[in-house]
Amino acid sequence: MSGTARNEISSPAFAVASAPATPSAFDVAAIVVLAAAVCMSHLGSFGLWEPDEARYAEIAREMLQSGNLLVPHLNYVAYVEKPPLLYWLTTLSFWIFGVSEFAARLPVALSAIVGILATYFFALRAFSRRHAILAAAILATTPMYALMAQVITTDMTLTALVTIATFALYLHWREGGRWCWLAYVAMGLAVMTKGPVGAALPILSVLIWLALNRELHGAIARFRAVPGLLLTTLIAAPWFVAMTIREPGFADFYFIGEHLRRAFETDYSHSEAFYFYLPVLAIGLLPWTLLVPFLTWREAVRNPARSFCLVAASVTIVAFSCASAKLIPYILPAVPMLAVLIADGLVACAWPSADSRAAHRPPDSRILIESGPMLALLGAGVIVAAIAAPQFRTPYVMAVRPALYAIGAILVVGGAFTMSIFMKRRTAVGLGAIVVTLAFALIAGGWARLEAEPMRSYAALSRAIAEKAPDADIICYHRYVQSLPFYNRKRVVLIGGRTELDFGSRLDPDARDWFMNNDDQMFRRWEQPGRVVVVLDAGDLARMKERFGDFDVIAIEGKKRAILRRERISRREPITVN
Repeated sequence: MSGTARNEISSPAFAVASAPATPSAFDVAAIVVLAAAVCMSHLGSFGLWEPDEARYAEIAREMLQSGNLLVPHLNYVAYVEKPPLLYWLTTLSFWIFGVSEFAARLPVALSAIVGILATYFFALRAFSRRHAILAAAILATTPMYALMAQVITTDMTLTALVTIATFALYLHWREGGRWCWLAYVAMGLAVMTKGPVGAALPILSVLIWLALNRELHGAIARFRAVPGLLLTTLIAAPWFVAMTIREPGFADFYFIGEHLRRAFETDYSHSEAFYFYLPVLAIGLLPWTLLVPFLTWREAVRNPARSFCLVAASVTIVAFSCASAKLIPYILPAVPMLAVLIADGLVACAWPSADSRAAHRPPDSRILIESGPMLALLGAGVIVAAIAAPQFRTPYVMAVRPALYAIGAILVVGGAFTMSIFMKRRTAVGLGAIVVTLAFALIAGGWARLEAEPMRSYAALSRAIAEKAPDADIICYHRYVQSLPFYNRKRVVLIGGRTELDFGSRLDPDARDWFMNNDDQMFRRWEQPGRVVVVLDAGDLARMKERFGDFDVIAIEGKKRAILRRERISRREPITVN
């Protein structure tokens, strides 16, 4: 360890953090219960949302069906936009629990719980027990984190692994030992989840932090970087090498298209303004972000972990802000570090260090007294939004109106209760009341997903086809509906744009039978013997109604219609010519 680090740790101001606390079984159990209640409520109660959830679940289902764990397939063609770790975990979940929405979402929810526990253990060793409990509770009750814990994407699994790797690298700097090996294993798995970014974020965070502290000299030996990065490479590289050999064009598609072009070409995918993630974080971390302007770290015990979390969060935010392609979930790896920083500020206000001037004041600073009214005002705002739901342009607000009333009522009541507790100077109980209030509000928020399902999912339509025409061929007109193969357990024919199936379709020897380019090809398939279902928009159905002839509408969801060809002549009846 460097001289600077030794001096900081041996100083009186650092004494509290220099002796890591022992994890408490009660604390861990309470955190797991809280995290599970928030992250796993309603987990299997609603259909898979388009497009991501249905896509990732179907890839795992096809892996389970085919036994091919090397090459991910979507609609039975190669789909290589992401490495396979999440698909493998979901396939394992399907194998254990059966193919269902619950089993599909379970690996993501468990990843979120792992990330919360990693944050607890880091804060426990780097700060104190109070920091650890509060940081874990803040992370679990952050709306963005809680919501993404129930959405099937690679971002939550990536976040959990990046969190483990980043925190482990800091603990290795602080304590030595074997922490670095945990970091390198986590980075290898993170690369297998979403590519090189899984290793880039932890490494860049540590390098910048060491540079700011003038400790880069000797870092390669101190962090055992050569054998460590070799371990990371040994975990991640074999799949990429195998894919490069097996799938022609993979290297160009994945490394050039999905990384370089996505990062630097503004018209490639999801372009947003540079500052896009600032309001995303401000809203996504409510109501904790409302407290940040009132927090002060001046009274806090000096601790290098504070600056480390600030650097790590900033690296993630700046890195993704500089990239051209931006989506809300991308910024998720910054949230655990921000949760630790917010917890640190709250602890500094509520329990000031013994040698600070704030220690002589009652532990009910302005931020704690005002947290109750802030919660109540936030709840009142949610209720107002529910009342004004018909005035919003988006139909989502009206659809989730009952859930908004429930969330608003919970926040108002919880805010009033919290304020009364802080007025009695019961600091720990008051912070606990905030956490419980937010947990109940987030659980109630799960109802919103149930109400919004018809606008974001084609699960009901897909189930109806599976029930009414289980033996029919399915044709999807123009827009690929991701839910169709998952709920019908079969491949579908696609007419028109291939979108994310384009790469795989070019390698598929049977592409001519499953990918068609025009209406004439569709109608030739429609007229062939056997039962056929076409899924298309209502406008397209009205335009081509006469050409379809006799059909039955067997399912309706949103703008989509599923039509089944009505047989004019039974196949068992002889065809006579007059």
